[in-house]
Amino acid sequence: MQTGGESDRTFFGLHNLSRLRKLEIAVKGEAEEMSLTFNVMENDVLRPLFMKERMDGLLEGRQEGRQEGRQEGRQEEAASMLLKQMRRKFGQTPDWVIQKVRSAHLEMIETWSDNFVFANSVDEVFAA
Repeated sequence: MQTGGESDRTFFGLHNLSRLRKLEIAVKGEAEEMSLTFNVMENDVLRPLFMKERMDGLLEGRQEGRQEGRQEGRQEEAASMLLKQMRRKFGQTPDWVIQKVRSAHLEMIETWSDNFVFANSVDEVFAA
């Protein structure tokens, strides 16, 4: 159990912390309204915050880039496989077919690959 003095110090500390939090909100609001013309990297308080946000953004960008790269790789592989199978089954593949398959999304190529199994012509591969 706290004594009167300890309780007063605790209350005073919480009160100051509350005021500092309100001040943080006010400072952020003021900073957003005015144009900042100083170098953040020269500020000991702002530099670490800026660098953390920057690194978080870079890591997020790398993850998104890897995901997109994997997705493109799967799409390219699926397109190549379908075109190879069509060439073996139907002979020379027209340019419009190559263009259509290479520019399609992976899900569409997978649908066409399913159609290919029972198709008797190129047109049947692309039938809905």
